[in-house]
Amino acid sequence: MPSTFTQEYDKMGLNSDSLHIFLPSHLYPISFVIVGIVGALVCLIVSHFARRQKTVLPDLPWVGNNSTRWFGILRTRWWTMLNYESALALAYREYGQKDKACILGTLDGEVVLLPPSSIPWLISQPSHILSVNGAHKHILQTKYSFPRPEIMDPTVHFDVIRSELTRQMFSITSEVSDEMRAAISDVFGEDPNSWREVKLFDAVIKIIARTSNRVFVGLPLCRDEEYLQNAIGFAEDIALSATVLRLMPTWLLPVVARITTHSNRKHARAYTDILRSEVLHRQSSEQQQVAEKPGVIAKNDFLQWLLTRSINRDYGQGPDETDPEIICARLLHTNFASVHTTGFIGTNAILDILAAPTSDQVIETLRQEALDTIDTESGLESKSSLSWSRASLQKQHLFDSVLRESARKASIIGVGVNHYVVAPEGITTADGIHLPQGCMLATHSWGLHHDEDIYSDARRFKAFRFAEMCKNSPGDFDDGNKFPDGGNLQFIATSERYLGFGHGRHACPGRFFASAELKLLLAYLLVHYDLEIVGAKKGERPPCFWAGPNHVPPMSARVKARRRRSVT
Repeated sequence: MPSTFTQEYDKMGLNSDSLHIFLPSHLYPISFVIVGIVGALVCLIVSHFARRQKTVLPDLPWVGNNSTRWFGILRTRWWTMLNYESALALAYREYGQKDKACILGTLDGEVVLLPPSSIPWLISQPSHILSVNGAHKHILQTKYSFPRPEIMDPTVHFDVIRSELTRQMFSITSEVSDEMRAAISDVFGEDPNSWREVKLFDAVIKIIARTSNRVFVGLPLCRDEEYLQNAIGFAEDIALSATVLRLMPTWLLPVVARITTHSNRKHARAYTDILRSEVLHRQSSEQQQVAEKPGVIAKNDFLQWLLTRSINRDYGQGPDETDPEIICARLLHTNFASVHTTGFIGTNAILDILAAPTSDQVIETLRQEALDTIDTESGLESKSSLSWSRASLQKQHLFDSVLRESARKASIIGVGVNHYVVAPEGITTADGIHLPQGCMLATHSWGLHHDEDIYSDARRFKAFRFAEMCKNSPGDFDDGNKFPDGGNLQFIATSERYLGFGHGRHACPGRFFASAELKLLLAYLLVHYDLEIVGAKKGERPPCFWAGPNHVPPMSARVKARRRRSVT
């Protein structure tokens, strides 16, 4: 039975699924309080909005604005918030494709959208002028939403992702594979005689959280339900609190933050309480190893890499990297940055595969590639223990195509390559547009991903679209993996036409790990299970929805799964 609040939410013409992404289910009882607070402050938000905006925006057209209307900009913000996809399409059609810049504004702020032709200029600017980290801090309101906001300066955990996590992919894939197999069996069951029905998004998040934390903290913590629930809960809290905080006038933020970030702090404290003892134990062991056997590392996981780096490097004015609270905060943020994003992509990919017009053929083709790329060097005797190594995953080109296509069609972001102007004097673009300090800027990721001139029949999911592009271009999968615009065909590859992971030196550093997880997820599921979408017609899937500027999968979509008797 849906809650009364959810029923009322539906009557408002909104998708009750969107409540889930902003508000964890265990907080539904206090949702009236939050809504009441926000409603009571609406007048303040409107009357003080101009005062909050300290940055003088460039003289550019606003997407959807009619200057003849009363309160034109305010009404435009409201329209954009309620019709975000339409606003993105309009922005791309009227400005992006015509090589013009524009302003996309909602109630929680505005962003200067540069045309795709400006991407090379945008990604080439130094970080002391245009900051990706500054954009993250603004979007997530980390000063208030993060219990330890100082971890964003510097982002040591992201440095560890770029270096150690990527470098260690070959050595850790076996552990990821082992945890993926165990997690999928726990969630979907092993009975070949009956179907098990699950809420897909929740199932995928649980699986990804476990496999990610097998690499982050290792066994047994990666299977600790309380540890995982607090890590997942914190990520959901950030979505709600950051959205509310961006709506507030600056002077009111400290007061409102105490209310809206209560759950953030609660989950962060519980997470830290669980992890702290492991950190202290390893710190003691690490100090002893450094003294006795320099270079020896007891465990090979993200926590250990952080600990080793904290001892061996001086971070100057940053926080004390040996402080267990800081280490726990960095791991919590790493969970936030990785689990839900990967979960969104995985959920969409499964739904797209099951709802494809030729789903049976797509599934059989992928199953065959999975079986053809089994790790043959692990000495496994039974196909019930199928495993894939890093090298075998790199041969899964059809899985690359499916994941890339699903992430293109169901893009989880509307604008991409976000930057924040941090230079006091601002910066002037190659087209002569002056962008002052404090200005947010980005480019058209949604528009590019749905451009019919780039992707024919762009609104349709074509599982092997990128594989076909490869066949139609010079070379083959083993000779560069290129398609006509020169971009790499792998799921992880970025280009000026494909911005799912950003582009340039600040492209998502965790995409290599995410790709391995997602390929393993799909390979294990498709080889070992029969799957069906519950309550959907053949060839149809539950639609995604917009939660603010984020395009997220249907939280309530259900699938049923049954273990296959034979995997051949």
